[in-house]
Amino acid sequence: MNDRGIRWLTIALLALLGSYCIARLEFTNSITHFIPSRAEAELVALSLELVESPLARRMALSIEGGPESAEVAVQLADALRTHPEVAWVETGLDESMLRGFYDLYFERRLYLTSDHPETEIPQLLKPQALEARAEQLRRRLAQPDAMLFSRTAHADPVGLFERILNRIQAFQPTATSSRSEPTDYAVIQLGLRSSPFDSLRQAQLLGDIEAEFQKLAAVHPTLLRLDQNGVNRFAVAAERSIRDDVNLISAISISVVCALFLLVFRSLRQLLVAVLAPLGGFAFAMAVAATSGEPVHGITLGFGFVLIGVAIDYPIHLMNHYGLSVTDSTPREAIIRIRKSLLLSGLTTTLAFSSLAVSNFPGLAEMGRFGAAGVPVALGLTMLCLPAFLSGPTTATPVQRALSTALARLVEWLSERRKIPIAILMAYTAIAAIGLPRLHWEDDPATLMTVDPILLAESERVRRRVADFDGGRFVVGIASDSEAALVLNTRIHQRLRGVVAAGELDGVGSLHAFIWPESLQRANLAAFRATPQLGARIEQAFSRSGFRPGAFKAFEAAISNPSAPPLRIEDIAASPLARVLDSLVELENRWAIVTLLRGVHSGSAITTALGGLEDVHYVDQKEIISEVYKGYRRSTTLMVTVGSLVVLFVLLVRYQSFSRALLAFLPAALGATCTFGLFGLFSVAVNVASAVSLLVVLGMGVDYGIFAVDCSIRAGSQGATLSSLLVSCVTSVFVFGVLALSEQPVLRAIGLTTGVGVMLALTLAPIALALARPRVPK
Repeated sequence: MNDRGIRWLTIALLALLGSYCIARLEFTNSITHFIPSRAEAELVALSLELVESPLARRMALSIEGGPESAEVAVQLADALRTHPEVAWVETGLDESMLRGFYDLYFERRLYLTSDHPETEIPQLLKPQALEARAEQLRRRLAQPDAMLFSRTAHADPVGLFERILNRIQAFQPTATSSRSEPTDYAVIQLGLRSSPFDSLRQAQLLGDIEAEFQKLAAVHPTLLRLDQNGVNRFAVAAERSIRDDVNLISAISISVVCALFLLVFRSLRQLLVAVLAPLGGFAFAMAVAATSGEPVHGITLGFGFVLIGVAIDYPIHLMNHYGLSVTDSTPREAIIRIRKSLLLSGLTTTLAFSSLAVSNFPGLAEMGRFGAAGVPVALGLTMLCLPAFLSGPTTATPVQRALSTALARLVEWLSERRKIPIAILMAYTAIAAIGLPRLHWEDDPATLMTVDPILLAESERVRRRVADFDGGRFVVGIASDSEAALVLNTRIHQRLRGVVAAGELDGVGSLHAFIWPESLQRANLAAFRATPQLGARIEQAFSRSGFRPGAFKAFEAAISNPSAPPLRIEDIAASPLARVLDSLVELENRWAIVTLLRGVHSGSAITTALGGLEDVHYVDQKEIISEVYKGYRRSTTLMVTVGSLVVLFVLLVRYQSFSRALLAFLPAALGATCTFGLFGLFSVAVNVASAVSLLVVLGMGVDYGIFAVDCSIRAGSQGATLSSLLVSCVTSVFVFGVLALSEQPVLRAIGLTTGVGVMLALTLAPIALALARPRVPK
C-alpha cells in the first residue's frame, strides 16, 4: 500500500474507533472502584454487598427555620411521594403507622413479652407484681386521656402491648444535638429506588428536591434551610468533581503538549501527525473498555489522558531522529535505525501497565488495562503509519539543533570525567537510603477520594437529628435462612446488652426490637400457659384495686386460644413498618442481619462479648478497609519489585551483558527509589496509588535507559537521542504535573509520584549514557 492509502486507512480507523466509543461507552464514579475486590476478604466482600442494600438506599432531609418548617416538610414529602426515584417517604409517626403498630403487635402481645420468658414472665405474674400493675392501671384509667387506653385494658391488663411499644420506642436513638443548634426543624426520611451510586438518576432526584423546596420556601416569610444526608449526595458530588477534573486535565494536557511540540518542532503539520499515535492508543483503549460491557470510571478517563504524554514519546523520537539525521533519507529509514529501541521501550512500558492491570482494586486495574492496551497501539501507529504522513523532506529547527548539540557536549564532558557520574549516582543512592526509612504511608481509604467538608458538615447535622448511630461501625451476623438469622440476632442482642451495661457501648439499633424467632415467641406463650391459676391470680390482684370481677376474661381466653399466629417477617413486610427489615439483607444463599451501634467506646469489648458466636462479626469498616489497604500496599510494593526484576531480565536477554542491562535499568530503579526517598525527607505522605505509580515510573524510566544505552555506540545519534528524551520527559512531567493539581487524591498521588520519578529518571539518562560509552584510550 502506498503512503496515500496508509494515511486514509489510518484516519478511517481512528474515526471508526472514536464513533464506536461514543456509541458504547458508559461512565461511573462509584467509590467501590477503589475498594478491594470481593475475593479480598470476607468482611470486605460483605461490606461491598451491604453498599447496595436498602440500608444505603436512604436519604434524610431536615428543614429548619421556625414553626413553618413542619408545614413545609409535609408539603415537600407529599410532592416527593410521586417522584419515580422515591420508593417511600416518612415524616414521623402518622395514623397509618400507629394503626400498623396495633395490627401487628396487639394480637401477638403474648408472643413478644420477654426475650427471657422462662425467668421474666413468672416474675411478671407474681401476686405482688400483679397488684402493683393493677394499681398503676387504675391510676392510668383515671386520667383525662384514658378513653383510647381503656378500650384495650380488658384484653391486656398486664400491659404487654405497652411493653412492646416501649421496646420499639427505645430503638429510636436519642437526639445528640448541642444546645447551640436550633430546635425548630422537621425531618423527612425517604427511600431510593435506584442505587445511591447511580449518579445520573440521583443528580436528577437531588435537583428536583432542591427545586421543590425552593418553590415551597418562597411563599413563606421565614428564612428556611434545607439540609440533606445520604450516600447519593456524596456520589453525585464526587461525579461532578471528577468530571471537572477530567475536563481541566484534558484541556491543560493537550495545550501543554501542543505548546511544547510547537516550540521544539515549529510545525503544526508535524504536531497533527504526532498526536495521531497517542490519540489512536487512547481511542483503542477506550474501545476495549467499551467492549467489556462495564462502565469506565471517570478517574480512569482522567488517567487515560496521561497516554497523550506517554505515547507521544514515540513520534517525538521518530521526528527528532529524522530531522537531525544526515544519513536517513526517509522516515522509514529513521524508524529502522531506532526500531529495536522503540520495541524494547514499548515492551517494558506495556509490562509496567500490565502489572498495574492485575491490581485487586478495580479502578487501578482498569487504569492498568487502559495503559497496557493503548501503549502498544500508539507504538504500532508510530512505526507503521506515521512515516506515511512524513514523506516530505524535514529540516531540524534551531531548537532541535541547539538541544542536540548541548546534550551531546554534556555527554562528552561526563564521559571524560567519570567520577562525576559516579558521584551523582552515589548522591541519588544516599537520598534513597536516608529518605525511604522515613517514608509515611497513609492507609486510610478515605484519603483516596475527596469529600467536600461543607457537604460533610451538612450531612452530620442531619445525622444527629435523625439517628446518632455510628456510621461504618456495626455488628453483622450471617445465617442460612431468615429464621436462623432471627435466632442469631437474639443472641447478638443479649451479648451486646452486657456491653451497654458495662458502659463500653451507648446503645444498639436492632431488628430484635421488632421481631423474634418463632421459637422464642412460642416460648413466651408457653410461659403464660405454664403459670398455675393465672386467671384467679389476675382476678384477685385487680379486684383489690377496684376492678369488677370477670373484667379480664378476654386476656385469659387469649392465652388459651390466641387470635393470631407468631409474628413473621412477611407480616412486617406487608405493614407500614416494612422499613425496619432493611437491616435483614438477603445475600447469595445466605442472610445477613445488621445491628447498628451508638457510641462505641471499645471495639475490643464488643469483639470479646461476641466471642463464640459463629459467623458474627464486629465491623469497623474504616479499620478493616485500612488493614486491607495496608496489606495491599505491601503486596503492591512486592509487585513493583517483581516487575523490576522482570524488566531487568528482559534487558539482560536483550543486551547479553549484565553491565549494559544494569545501566539501561539504572534510570528507572534510582528514579523510583529516589522519588520515595525525597517524599520521606520532605514528609510527603504516600498511599497505595503512589506505590502503583512506581510501575509507571519503572516503565517510562526504562525507556530512557534503553535509548541511552542503545545510542552509546553511535556517537552521531547521541545528541538526537538525548534531545528526544528531554522533550518526551518535559511533556510527561507537565502532563503528570497537571494530575498532581487534581482535587482527587488518587490522581494527585499518581501525578506527583510519576512526575517526580520521570524527571529524576531523565537526569540519570545522560549518566547511563556516559558510563555506557566505550572508554577511549588516552
